[in-house]
Amino acid sequence: MKTNVYILSIICSIFIVSSCRSIRETKALQDCSYSLSNISNLEVNGVSLNGKQNLRDLKTQESSRISQAIMARKIPISLTAHVRVHNPNAQKAALNNLDWKLLLRNQEVADGTITERYEISPNETVEIPINIVTDIGSILKVFSVKELTSMVFSMSSIQTLSKDVQLKIKPSIRVGRMSIKSPAFFSVNIP
Repeated sequence: MKTNVYILSIICSIFIVSSCRSIRETKALQDCSYSLSNISNLEVNGVSLNGKQNLRDLKTQESSRISQAIMARKIPISLTAHVRVHNPNAQKAALNNLDWKLLLRNQEVADGTITERYEISPNETVEIPINIVTDIGSILKVFSVKELTSMVFSMSSIQTLSKDVQLKIKPSIRVGRMSIKSPAFFSVNIP
């Protein structure tokens, strides 16, 4: 009987210590800053736009593929958005999941969840890559062809990124078997 009580008290102690650590990590996560550090691997309809500023920078065949996609209103885009998370706290911050949404002119065009755990030590910065694959052709009715072409090429660099593009995230952390999410999505700062 004493052995069972002893084992139960050890298990409870481990759970309490684990919960307290998770609560500290959650608090530290709230104080972290989030910004977009860069965009890589941008492709539109299978054509790489890395380092390209407009259609004139492409080969004729590549330009034709992008133009055809825009005219057909089927514009598959894939890219990797690198989110920089900086922890200014004296405590370690951690997240277990990261829900994300990509918006163009306040219309959601893609969403997803990263399920990898990230730990950010005090005064450390970590980059979290978010792989985004979507078809933005459905929102063409909101943009003119010229605006859409300009926006697509603006995604090739955060220095030229259109203000119409927004990335929103919602981090969460696991406490015991429960997952605690941030109460709302918030925008990632774009320098």
